[in-house]
Amino acid sequence: MKIDPRNDLFEYRFHYHLEDTVGYADKYFLAHDFKEAKEMFEYACSKRASSALLERVEMWNRWADRWDEVEFSTKDHCLN
Repeated sequence: MKIDPRNDLFEYRFHYHLEDTVGYADKYFLAHDFKEAKEMFEYACSKRASSALLERVEMWNRWADRWDEVEFSTKDHCLN
């Protein structure tokens, strides 16, 4: 049986803070790609009264055993 790499899940970490708070928080999502993880983050944050200000996004590199930073556009109104 051949494994389809399109079915791989990757772990994403969103490091953010809410507009009216001082401290930072992390949310973790398993997704097929960054777009899918971003949609999950946006949905999770839509339940809050204040906006989430995103500091950085990282993807777990299971082969190197470390978090690698994901580039994202700050022009995207949903992410900042």
